Amino acid sequence: MKKRKRSNENIFFQGWLPFSKKVTKYFIAPKFFLSLLFLLLSICCGYTQKKNSSDAPKTLKQRFHVSKTQNFLSGFIRKSDTVFVVKSEDPYVAYEGKIIRKIRFKHLGFEHNVIDSSRKVLSFIAETGNRLHSNSKLSVVRDNLFIREGQPLNSYRVADNERYLRNLDFILDSRIYVNPIANTKDSVDLLVVTRDVFSFGGSFSPDSPTKYKIQVEELNLAGLGQRLQFTTLVDAARNPRLGFGLLYQKTNIAGSFINGVVDYSQIGTDRNYGTENQRSYSVQLTRQLFMPYTRWAGGITLSVNKSDNVYSKPDSVFESYHYNLQDYWVGYSFGSKRKMEGKKENRNRRFVALRGFQQYYSQVPTRYANRFDSLYYRNRTSVLGQIIFFRQDYYKTRYVLGFGRTEDVPYGYRITFTGGWEQEQDLQRPYAGAEIYRNVVNKNGAFFIYTLRLASYYSAGRSEDALASLNLTHYSKIYTVRKSFIRQQWDLGYAKQLNQIKKRPLNINDINGLTGFLPDSLFGNERFNLRYEITLFTRWNLIGFRIAPTARAEVALLSPAKTRLILEKNIYTSISGGFRIRNENLIFNTIEARISFYPRTVERISQVGFSIQVNFKIKYPTTLVSEPATVYN
Repeated sequence: MKKRKRSNENIFFQGWLPFSKKVTKYFIAPKFFLSLLFLLLSICCGYTQKKNSSDAPKTLKQRFHVSKTQNFLSGFIRKSDTVFVVKSEDPYVAYEGKIIRKIRFKHLGFEHNVIDSSRKVLSFIAETGNRLHSNSKLSVVRDNLFIREGQPLNSYRVADNERYLRNLDFILDSRIYVNPIANTKDSVDLLVVTRDVFSFGGSFSPDSPTKYKIQVEELNLAGLGQRLQFTTLVDAARNPRLGFGLLYQKTNIAGSFINGVVDYSQIGTDRNYGTENQRSYSVQLTRQLFMPYTRWAGGITLSVNKSDNVYSKPDSVFESYHYNLQDYWVGYSFGSKRKMEGKKENRNRRFVALRGFQQYYSQVPTRYANRFDSLYYRNRTSVLGQIIFFRQDYYKTRYVLGFGRTEDVPYGYRITFTGGWEQEQDLQRPYAGAEIYRNVVNKNGAFFIYTLRLASYYSAGRSEDALASLNLTHYSKIYTVRKSFIRQQWDLGYAKQLNQIKKRPLNINDINGLTGFLPDSLFGNERFNLRYEITLFTRWNLIGFRIAPTARAEVALLSPAKTRLILEKNIYTSISGGFRIRNENLIFNTIEARISFYPRTVERISQVGFSIQVNFKIKYPTTLVSEPATVYN
């Protein structure tokens, strides 16, 4: 299983000063922007609108004949922070095989706060929020259903659809409720309940008084599942001083479950491919294996990228390069029509996929033109095939990585075999790799993740750039302390690289070893890391933002080639503490402030580090499969 992805913007404050008048001049409509942002944050703290009789629970009970013991909102709107651990399919098992007569929809407004439904603010703010936010259209929710009227109810399929809706960027939470029909035993109605996030948001990311980034985005434009994002960078050292990026995304194009993205940027900084500011254009179409019954998955990514000398560097220093990326993959799933195993459905699946990738530099910096030792500027072409055997189901719970929203924790297994061919510069080599993943969830809410990876390239009859890695992750059950919750996490990892030739050696940077530790000259071929983290999910609330203090202790060992791992000079440690802030009703990602202490460091790395990550994306991964890749992708 892949590690969770983290897309961060780190800010290291070094003598921060108030903005000068010169900087303020470049801030676009500051009073309006700040006032609007404050208003949007206030809306999300949970409020009460003037009640509409059509939304009253009593009317809905009468309409759908909901019994007193099963109020369809009881599991959705909670007056307290209860923690539950339940299999996703359990609420539907009793109705297995019954015909779905009708599917109806209910959209919850912002007056219903999933985290705390008792909170109230002025109705003026509520009404203002309604005017600013476009609710998801009924057609959008309907297009994201893969359960149909007139078909037998499949408990797993309904649970998968509920989870899929919940994982859409513009939906905070979802439930699908079954309503038995009076005087009939073979049919049921379904009620699909959804609750949007407030889809308009923005961020302000300062690096210094003369350099800052502003981002504004609408995640559900016109309620049609469209994302529009505008980012501008103001930097006094740039020429021109202002650069921008524009991104458009459409979720589930025409009900095909294909997502499309078009992106243009003048302020790119992709360190995987080069070190300079980049101007880029890209187009992406993807269709994930969004449930085990899906047959086809795949994707296309095309991009054109060029370094842009906006900082007026001399020609002898500026690294001028131009590269294109092409990435195509397609996969097919087998096994969705397997027979039942006793009273339970056989959920084991097989997935085969093929991928073609090309990274081509039409221009590279002169000093790297005939060198292979650089980490960048390498032409690469690969063709990979993959077969996966997997089964994955889900528990629903809370307070894993989120701040109270429903989270889907997978359990099951995945066995992957990958093989193919790669050409990097003039070196051509076959590749083979395997991965074993296992996730176990206990009924008390604790869960374990085991991942083993083995991979190697081959050349001249020998193994090259071989890698073996083992990772164990444990999330504890929730511990209650008064009205707060505590969850602990343990991570244990070991990796060994053999006969390293062309690929990057191992490091202990950030998530690979020590958080926030980013040396550029510390490499090795054997690594061990151990991490312990404890997070306290409190009831502290600042205009809707929940606060969670966190502490972490880490140990990492990294040995250079041909030396033993367990030596005092190979040991690095860190202790850090801080807090995370998030409003689950907003599209903003988690904000984390952390101070770290490194007893032993290397050149140019301070013993004490302070960072604020303003776009900290942490979400438990729920993908079934992904495109074929090597261990170095």
